[in-house]
Order: sequence, then C-alpha cells, then structure tokens
Amino acid sequence: MTLRHRALFAAFAALAAFSGLSLFSTAARAEEQTFPARLSRQEQIQISQQACLEPHGLEAAEIDARSFTPNGKASYADVRCRPHKALRQRPLYYVTQCARDGNQWVCAQDELETIVALGKRELLVRPGSLAPEKAVDTVQSIWRYQYFQGMSIDKALESVCSTGMGDRADLVEISCKRWSVSVSYWCPKEARKEPCPRVIYMHERKLP
Repeated sequence: MTLRHRALFAAFAALAAFSGLSLFSTAARAEEQTFPARLSRQEQIQISQQACLEPHGLEAAEIDARSFTPNGKASYADVRCRPHKALRQRPLYYVTQCARDGNQWVCAQDELETIVALGKRELLVRPGSLAPEKAVDTVQSIWRYQYFQGMSIDKALESVCSTGMGDRADLVEISCKRWSVSVSYWCPKEARKEPCPRVIYMHERKLP
C-alpha cells in the first residue's frame, strides 16, 4: 500500500471513528456524489485477487466501481466476496473497499457481512468485534421492541449496520446509516418482566 492510500484509508477511518461509523458506512456518504465506472477484465481480476482470492481463497461475487466524475476512470471499488459459510440460513461473506493507485489497486482491511431477516425485509449487518451470532441476535431482539422512548427502532435499523463491543462488557453499539443505538445485556433482576437485552440510548446523526 502506498503512502497516498495509507493516508486515504486513514482519513476514512478517522472520520468513521469520530462519527461512530464503520469505514464502509462513512464511504457510503461519498457514494451519493460519485458515478458508476467500468473496469477492464484485467482490473476485475486484480481486484478480485487482492480483495478475496489471496486473503480468503474466494472469488469476488460483486465489484461496484465508482468514479468521482461522469464517465471517468474508476477511483475506488466496493467488493463483496463469495459466501464462505451460512449463518441462520443466510450467507456470511467478506466485504472490502479497494482504491486505485496508478495502474494498481490497493484494498483496505476487510469486514464480515451478513443478511439479517427483520420481518418481511432484510438488513445488512457487519458484526465487527462481536461474534456474528451475537450481532444477529442483538439486532433481531431490539427490532422486535419496535420503539424506544417514542423513536422507531425499525426506522433506525437501515443498511448498512455495523456492530461492536461497547466500553463495558455488557454493552453493544450499533451504528447504521443515520442512527446509533446502544444496547445493554445487563438487566436488573427487579425488571425481569422487561425485555432483555435493553435499548438504553438512540441518537440520529445529522448527515450533511
């Protein structure tokens, strides 16, 4: 990876950490100002090899190349690898983002992603530092509550959602497209009739 792209990925990561987002949900903001781009067959092979084949022995299932100008050369590409296992009868696979460096492509650290069923719709979830099973269980559990202090949990759970451990062992943090949700697995004994885990905080981020 060149110094230029180390800086690029570091900038994405810094913005992600500041706003509570994953690298990919931060980059998703930029997608609204970019355009679809074509890749040569050689570029597709190179990206697939770096993103999926070399680290995981898998082929790429989808490469979404983007340009910052209409009909321009691809600047970066979001990559989804082929599923390597199933979780709750849904595929579990790796995703990453690759950036152009001249005639070469450099890929960021990949993440796991899966599809979570929420009633009649589906949600893309990236488990992060959580075990994938716990990430799925947590998201499905809080979705069933429907509301927290008058705010719609269903509305807050908008793809892509990233999960991770909080600053305490009982906390799980969920960061979706516009909302952040904090969930606690510590449930008071005197409140056994209340659902557990508990949503303890929700916040809508104001995106530019």
